[in-house]
Amino acid sequence: MSGSLRDKIVLITGSSSGIGRVAALKFAAAGAIPVLAARSVDKLLDVAAEIRERYSIDAPVFELDVRSNQQVDQVVSEVFGRFGHIDILVNNAGYGLFRDTVEMSNEEIEDMMAVNYFGLVRMTKAVLPSMLERHSGHIINLASIASFFATPTHGAYAATKFAVQGFSEGLRFELHGTGVHLSTVNPGPVDTPFFDRADRSTLPKMTNFLRAEQVADAVLRATRERKPVYILPRIGRVGLALRHLFPGVYHRALARKK
Repeated sequence: MSGSLRDKIVLITGSSSGIGRVAALKFAAAGAIPVLAARSVDKLLDVAAEIRERYSIDAPVFELDVRSNQQVDQVVSEVFGRFGHIDILVNNAGYGLFRDTVEMSNEEIEDMMAVNYFGLVRMTKAVLPSMLERHSGHIINLASIASFFATPTHGAYAATKFAVQGFSEGLRFELHGTGVHLSTVNPGPVDTPFFDRADRSTLPKMTNFLRAEQVADAVLRATRERKPVYILPRIGRVGLALRHLFPGVYHRALARKK
């Protein structure tokens, strides 16, 4: 997977908007064949039309709710039937709700976990056996910088991304030597329709939002470099280091004053 992306089959969940949409366009620009999957078929058709117009590539469209075992198995089976294999799986589908835990219903928290974590697990388990059989493939999981630490009102969302990070790390060790690679891409806040649901006001006022293009570039870079973990922006690594080096200062900075 470290060479050309031309004619590679790339299945991207959540590709109707935001990071998934931009990643699909960038994969097409590199000569790959994006397979578009999301719940909003109308938006997927718009993305497919844009890809066809700009790159003369037919990107197939599949309606997919990653919460459904049946739909996941059906879509993956249809992709295998059409192309015979999947070279790259980009697990991008997800959303966030930012509120105090006590104000969130159990159903809201469970649904976030069903999409962000279990949806990713379903997709991975559906695609992985074929990759192992071919001794080739790359799984790219869109996690978050929130998969390394949680802040007030972000705990339930961060838990889903902590789960993604743990699942990815364990699976990466299992895949060692198989020819199948796994990377996580961990961005800070990204200016996408994600914030149509997630509350921007819960973020620090000076937050610098990433662009979807920056994250999509990291996704494509991962297919060539095969590094296990990508953190965006790079200064995020500094924040993580400070959190571990000065836990007392970190706690006092985030703890609410009663």
